Amino acid sequence: MQFSEAIRDPVHGLIRLEKSDLHLIDSMPIQRLRSIAQLGLTDRVYPGACHSRFEHALGTMEVTTRLLEEMKSRLGLEELLRPLSLSVDEGSYVDLLRIARNVALLHDLGHPPFSHVTERLLPRGMHEEMSLSLLEHPQIAAALLGQGHEIMTSVAHVMDPAKSDLPSHLRFVRSLVCGEFGSDRMDYLLRDAHHVGVEYGAFDLPRIQHTLRPLETDQGVQLGIEAGGLLAAEGLQWARFSMFTQVYFHRTRRILDLHLVDFLVRTLHQRRYPEEPEEYLRWDDIRVFQLLREADADSSHPGHSSARKIIRREQHRALPEVVEGQDTDEVADRLATRVREIRNYEPQRDPLADVVAPPPSLAKGGDLPVLLKSGEIRRLSELSSLVGRLRVKPHGRIYCARG
Repeated sequence: MQFSEAIRDPVHGLIRLEKSDLHLIDSMPIQRLRSIAQLGLTDRVYPGACHSRFEHALGTMEVTTRLLEEMKSRLGLEELLRPLSLSVDEGSYVDLLRIARNVALLHDLGHPPFSHVTERLLPRGMHEEMSLSLLEHPQIAAALLGQGHEIMTSVAHVMDPAKSDLPSHLRFVRSLVCGEFGSDRMDYLLRDAHHVGVEYGAFDLPRIQHTLRPLETDQGVQLGIEAGGLLAAEGLQWARFSMFTQVYFHRTRRILDLHLVDFLVRTLHQRRYPEEPEEYLRWDDIRVFQLLREADADSSHPGHSSARKIIRREQHRALPEVVEGQDTDEVADRLATRVREIRNYEPQRDPLADVVAPPPSLAKGGDLPVLLKSGEIRRLSELSSLVGRLRVKPHGRIYCARG
């Protein structure tokens, strides 16, 4: 594989590109990602958090490339490709690398404006389903087909969330890019921490890179790690836990999310984004910001109040108390009781409840297979005193209008 171009990147130094990558990168669906904020409205809390899904897509592709290059260099073609049921030759490796790089570049293609913040307004499924639909866009399809029909089909299979019966090499690619220790997660943690300006999102990527390998488990071949990478793997899990608790779940960011979703529900036709791909691609952060400004200036607009809160930083403020519970239902019930009390006695405060549900995959990192020096394969959670024990308890807050 010949890299003919390179792009400067503040996180990884350089992102290397093949000539065929440029056809994809220059396509309208990928260029749209320049106008989709990686962290929604987080820049209202951390001003440096202005990076986009476009940067993340390129970064994920570079991390994917480095992981596979390191495995090839350290393990050799035989030990890398044989467990994946691939013929042991350079051509098979190049095809595997191209499939993985394309999946990495395209994995977030379907994100709506402000990324995960407004994902609930997609017409069906999550952004993964929309990403799969957008593979049929003429510019994307032509660029993938230019790399070969088998590459194009393989990329579609890996990106299809409904497809579970993948051959070994494609299951491995999915875990390499989208798994609990995949390149997607590695890039967004480092990138988000860099732009937000915090240290606790960092982890030892070179060490993880040097110890990853395919491992045969009772669930088939998966991305695994050698015992020498145990501490680095723990570091990645701690970085993710810290970023969720300190950045992604920040109270001001959460209320801004609520105001934004309320505005879009009152503004979008049928209260959701359009389903037709060409029309959907016309929606990005710039378009939504324009609508917010128009609604802020028009007191008759149904989304005027929410737009004003965002544009003029008049968002509701969090009350001091944080409500915790064993599950989200318990938290929601307790918050609902408190909201009713406030509405009965102080309706002008317009209380809003926000329930924070822990990400379902936060503890799944413990499933990472670890190859011990004895040759035995164990789960990370069995060997680590940290991983598998990190928990974000369901909790919530009440926000009220300033008065």
